[in-house]
Amino acid sequence: MHRRSFLAAGAAGVLAAPASAQEATRIVAAFPPGAALDGIARILAEEAAQAGLGTAVVESRPGANGNIAGGVVARARPDGRTLLMTIDTTLTVNPHLYPDLGYDPAALAPVALAGTYPVALLVHPDSGVGSLGELVAASRARPLFYTSGGNGSPGHLAMEALRAALGIPQDRLEHVPQRGNAEAIQDLVSGRVQAGFLAVSGGAGLVRDGRLRPLAISGTRRIALLPDVPTIPDAGGPAGFDIRFAYLLMAPRGLDPAVAARWASLVPAAFARDAVRRRLADWAVEPEVGGAAEVTAWIAAAHARWGRVVRESGMRLG
Repeated sequence: MHRRSFLAAGAAGVLAAPASAQEATRIVAAFPPGAALDGIARILAEEAAQAGLGTAVVESRPGANGNIAGGVVARARPDGRTLLMTIDTTLTVNPHLYPDLGYDPAALAPVALAGTYPVALLVHPDSGVGSLGELVAASRARPLFYTSGGNGSPGHLAMEALRAALGIPQDRLEHVPQRGNAEAIQDLVSGRVQAGFLAVSGGAGLVRDGRLRPLAISGTRRIALLPDVPTIPDAGGPAGFDIRFAYLLMAPRGLDPAVAARWASLVPAAFARDAVRRRLADWAVEPEVGGAAEVTAWIAAAHARWGRVVRESGMRLG
């Protein structure tokens, strides 16, 4: 039996197609439309329809670094009609930053790992910095300012981890948070700050036209959007430096494991398609996949890692 036929047949006994639009499955997206997270959620909604799981709609509920969407799904019934698409930081960083998340993270259960991504270390061309080594030297000569999409954002976390690994004092590399990746890129392009770890898809075009200069990629390998940009170790940084973030599909705890497994199976099926892989490459997303066990392991490792970074850097909200 073909994989698609198997999915459709298996789903019939597990998750019947909705009888009406009101019964459509909600995939609650924790960050605004227009970026990779929203795109991946829509890819999975399309795959669900083709696999016979009925209609799925993407509902954008951004805010509070994913806490708003997390709360919506944590409080939903575990009937398979409400899922969460978020970045892992919602579950691995926010518990260290927020005294009250507004919900209990234990009320969310893992479903699938739906891609990972690095961030790119970018500088303004007028910064006088052309390499990772020059960034370190420049920070010793004068304080530098870096931007990110906000306190506790992937760019903030990556830079604090790198700063500590390179031994740069905090007062020589100061954080200027913005309200999102787009605003952070504008801050860097304007020259108000000298550097930033930013989402690759948002900065690749600006690199190509010379308005930003790339120094390194935070992950383990080079990426198609910026093929000439080295990883941190290849740029002369710490060996083994590897910072990537994951897109996670979660559900209210108590969801039937068979339903969760059926949704998890949609991710590799969708990511195997050439058209989808091209879209992922355009977002600098690696098609890394996994089920509930892989999500649980990712959250545990990242929660411990970012807890240390938050404590040692004195990272805080506001």
